[in-house]
Amino acid sequence: MKSRVIFASLILGVGLMISKADAATTTNTDDSPAANKPASVMLVNDSLMQFAAYVGQNNVKFAQTTNWQNFMSVLSLYNQSPAAVLNISPASRVRFNEALAQVNIQLANANNTEATRWLNQADYTARMINFLWNVNQPVNEAPDVQ
Repeated sequence: MKSRVIFASLILGVGLMISKADAATTTNTDDSPAANKPASVMLVNDSLMQFAAYVGQNNVKFAQTTNWQNFMSVLSLYNQSPAAVLNISPASRVRFNEALAQVNIQLANANNTEATRWLNQADYTARMINFLWNVNQPVNEAPDVQ
């Protein structure tokens, strides 16, 4: 009886080790349409640098304007510390939104799939920043109701 238990344990152990080895070498292939899309829908870290390089290469004149510099400075600040954008002055917020409108126009005029992808990411990131600004507005004190 003892030898049967040892034999069964040995077979079970070998079986488990083989299945673990097979699982370690299994590869998953993702052929879904989402596999070709960027992992992020926002311009953060590396994608921000890639976006800046794209605009610098494909729209040299616009990349040298103050609108582009205003837009990129707010995005860079957001990437460094999202809470830091809450300290931006109202005038700078207006300049950022004006710059966003110009960025959207420039990317829409490019009329290619890469520009469309960058347009969507820039728009989503700007919407998130504007959302933070709107949520952070001070609430007026409610009148005492008695």
